[in-house]
Amino acid sequence: MKHCTIKWLGPNEVAIAGIVDEYADFSEFVRCAENTMIVDFSDVTRMNSSGIRSWIQTIMKHKIKLVLRNCSSVVVEQFSMIPEFVGKNGYVESFFVHFHCASCEYETRKLFVPGRDIQICESPHVSSRLTEACPKCSDALELDHNPDIYFAFLRFMKPRQVS
Repeated sequence: MKHCTIKWLGPNEVAIAGIVDEYADFSEFVRCAENTMIVDFSDVTRMNSSGIRSWIQTIMKHKIKLVLRNCSSVVVEQFSMIPEFVGKNGYVESFFVHFHCASCEYETRKLFVPGRDIQICESPHVSSRLTEACPKCSDALELDHNPDIYFAFLRFMKPRQVS
């Protein structure tokens, strides 16, 4: 997948896929100005600083409230480092966490829902191992991220306001 694709799933819901870079065009997001927009990030494979800047400028300029859904690890890394990525009133509804098997190199990802699978707090705790064994070799599946960095956004996330 090359450049960023944006697919409207409903009047206030989009799926973003591919590479979010200098060619990403978020201009249609104006239709969600001062409203809530649901964004599915499951298929975002890469982001660069130009794409991130364009994203932040768009959501800030139009005062878009965000619900971020199915965020790929590429996206999680960004909002863990750049809180503005989620916006002032944004909320991370769900995100993927990668696990791997050191024995056979099997990789998988698991969807986490804040408040259900992981606490929203100052020091969120995540086990470095999944309870399920590797389906290929039965060894332990281990977290493929630095938890202090990857889950940093949970320290600052507010509980979701349902409107």
